[in-house]
Amino acid sequence: MSRLSALVLLFAAGAVMAQPRGADPREGLRAGWLDAGEAVYNLELVAHVPKPEGFFNPEDPGDFSRMNGDLAFRGDLLFLGGFHGLQVWSIADPAHPVLRAALPCPGGQGDVSVHGDLLFVSVEETRGRVDCGPEGVEAPVSAERFRGVRVYDIADVEHPRQVAAVQTCRGSHTHTLVPDLDDASHVFLYVSGTSGVRPGEELAGCSGAPPNEDPNTSYFRIEVIEVPLASPQDARIVNAPRVFLNEENGDLSGL
Repeated sequence: MSRLSALVLLFAAGAVMAQPRGADPREGLRAGWLDAGEAVYNLELVAHVPKPEGFFNPEDPGDFSRMNGDLAFRGDLLFLGGFHGLQVWSIADPAHPVLRAALPCPGGQGDVSVHGDLLFVSVEETRGRVDCGPEGVEAPVSAERFRGVRVYDIADVEHPRQVAAVQTCRGSHTHTLVPDLDDASHVFLYVSGTSGVRPGEELAGCSGAPPNEDPNTSYFRIEVIEVPLASPQDARIVNAPRVFLNEENGDLSGL
């Protein structure tokens, strides 16, 4: 360790020890489900609403499989993606959010993006089903499993309608929506999956082999999905560039 690093660590430790006990308002907060104690810096809580029916487990309020995941906005609408599905809230009056739609569809991660009347939702977990069923998928290889990106038509926000579902080899932990500045007729989704590779028997072209055994391994890459806005049902993978470090660089973190 360098002398500078050691000094920084000592300074940080000293700063922590110098903090008087009780200065952190989080100390001593009461526990609770819907009435837990709160402490906020530089923010004001204006509203709190419980999860809608089907999005919480009353026997286990901390059930990880029903956690919220990500937020996207369009005007005064808030799209809340999570591990158990999709919620749409009106926040026209921030103090009184109104639930407009609730669509249970287990599968995580629930990363969401909105473009016009289209909503994109990331799905990564192996329990995700093509039909959004809550029973999951136990078989190691199954045509019922869905891992990738779902595309919804939200022209009627109270009735989101799935128009496409693009399967990917490692599912979609997250994605980034990128419009084409030269062609407004479509958008691209840059998809990152961090889960294990599904078998090639389940989705053709998937490979969980290390790069020294298979140069087309599904590790160390992302998928690029093109979505034609006039026909989103034709969304498809158009590229799978290898953008992460690989075995030759001495980094096997993707494995």
